[in-house]
Amino acid sequence: MLAAAGAEVDDVAVAHAERVARFEPIFDELAQGKLISRSDLEKGIRKAAPQATMTEEQIDRMFRLADIDDSGRITLDEFMLLFEDIPDEDLSLASLAASWIGYSHAVADPELIFQLTWRRLATQHGGEEQIQLPCEILFLGGAPGAGKGTMTPYILSERGLDAQPVVMSSLLNSPVAQKIIEQGGLVSDFEVFQMLLEQLARPEQAKGCMVDGFPRTVVQVELLRLLHSRMKELSAGRSGSGSSSDAAVRMPRPRFRMCILYVDEHESVQRQLSRGRKALEHNKLVEESGEGEMEEVRETDLSVKAAKTRYRYFVEGTMAANEALKRSFPYNLINASGSVEEVKAVVMQELSYQSSLELAEDTYNAIRHIPTAAEVTRHARINLVARLDEYQREYTDTFQEVVRIIDKRFLPAIRRHALVGEARVAIDRDSIFSEPLAMDMAVDVMFDRGFALRVEERVGEYRFKMTFKPPQLSNAAASRRL
Repeated sequence: MLAAAGAEVDDVAVAHAERVARFEPIFDELAQGKLISRSDLEKGIRKAAPQATMTEEQIDRMFRLADIDDSGRITLDEFMLLFEDIPDEDLSLASLAASWIGYSHAVADPELIFQLTWRRLATQHGGEEQIQLPCEILFLGGAPGAGKGTMTPYILSERGLDAQPVVMSSLLNSPVAQKIIEQGGLVSDFEVFQMLLEQLARPEQAKGCMVDGFPRTVVQVELLRLLHSRMKELSAGRSGSGSSSDAAVRMPRPRFRMCILYVDEHESVQRQLSRGRKALEHNKLVEESGEGEMEEVRETDLSVKAAKTRYRYFVEGTMAANEALKRSFPYNLINASGSVEEVKAVVMQELSYQSSLELAEDTYNAIRHIPTAAEVTRHARINLVARLDEYQREYTDTFQEVVRIIDKRFLPAIRRHALVGEARVAIDRDSIFSEPLAMDMAVDVMFDRGFALRVEERVGEYRFKMTFKPPQLSNAAASRRL
């Protein structure tokens, strides 16, 4: 077996060496120096595909696709990784140029975007098996003025998420995004998803993460599905036989959840304009006093027309895109039109723990037959009445003896300790309570009368502890001293 395994390894090494030998001449033809620069790339592509029309933005994107480590140069390994799906017999500068140009045009193809960004992430982490992503990802979206910033701390608390949220608008202000913008390019779904993956793979996000502002487009929605599918596949593989527990932790079963805060157009516009007025007033005070920090003033917060346009973009873009995820993941559409406390209460209720949504299917199936507390207690009062009537009807003598002991032993102790809210009584083991049914009767009668009864078995006796709500009294003497 060891010999066979060694031979297999040798075969892989030989195949890799042969593929490197095929790639090297093409790489050297492009690389004027030891590595491929952007200028080398442009010259080589235009030479190999003179009929192709390419913009500067497309060439920039082509270069970023291959420059995995963002070094400004493309290595042979990066070059080979980009074209690993191309068969050996098709390798030529012309075929690679055509493929590369296709990549630059295919920014709206979710499958290709995912393939390239995932491959890049795997390379950065030393292989796909080394990628660690959060066990839970909550995607938060909201209408303009819906209060995402206000609700974020409550959402994080309810879901037990400690890491700082990934805010997509902040990523678009990152050096990577700004470099694209400064070069006259647009931050496409490719770059957005690439930045998101890099943030999700950070160690501090491993136990759970909230993403603010993703997805916003139909392409991003499909990328989310592809990410969930890949995580699910890897999770199943890592939790199978022969995989290490560390590997299973690095890629747990994915739990995605969508949360959208919604307000109607009128409310959204009013909140946006109010936010703008408050920001202007605050900044004026800062300028006059020289104290404090200036707040951002959005142009859309100063114009009714701009505020309405922004709201329309949300409804027609983000909202429409997210609607497609209802069938895929737990989806919470929360009316955020009320006060902060009202919306907070709804958020807490909507995002509370639900085992059917969060446990692995096999785990949930193993415990689902056990009723929940709510299911058990739903008809508790009706069942209590039925039991008490049955005691009186079917077990009259035992029931009357239990009631007699409650009258003679329990109640005197309760009255003596009425201000405390707790009383205790010891009853001999050879009493009526040696019968299990009598114990049940005592518990039910006391509950019907508003007392909680607990029993502890000791040598020669039963110790009953009765708890109840004491009266609310104030200590007048203590009040006078204060």
